[in-house]
Amino acid sequence: MPPRPDLAGQRLQKPGHGEVYLIDDDGTKRWIPDPETYNNLFRDENGIVPDTELDNIDDGPRISHGALLAKDPGTAPIWFIDHEQHLKRWITSPAAMDKFYFTWDKIQSVSNFVLDAILNGPNIS
Repeated sequence: MPPRPDLAGQRLQKPGHGEVYLIDDDGTKRWIPDPETYNNLFRDENGIVPDTELDNIDDGPRISHGALLAKDPGTAPIWFIDHEQHLKRWITSPAAMDKFYFTWDKIQSVSNFVLDAILNGPNIS
C-alpha cells in the first residue's frame, strides 16, 4: 500500500462507509475519528471524495479526538494541534488552509506560552 502524496489535502471516504480520511502531506491517510473533530477542522462536508481505492493507501496516525486549529491572537501562525501525538503542525499559508479545506471560522485562541510547550511536528503545506 503506497502513500499517495499527490492526493494531499483531500478528504476521502470509501463508498458505503461512514469513515472519512484526510490525506496528509506525506501521502498517508489519517482517519478522522468523529464528527466533533471533523467540525473542529473542516469548513463543511463539501468536497469529500468517494474512493474505492482507499484501502490501497498507507495508513498514517489517526487524527486525535478533539484535534483543533489554534493561534496566538498576537501572532500570525495557525497550528493544527494533535493531542494524542502531542504535536503542533504549522499550516504554512492561506493556500495550505484552502488545500486542506481547513476552516477559518473555528480557529481557537491559545496563548504562545501554551503553544510553545507543544512539540513541533512537520509543517502542513
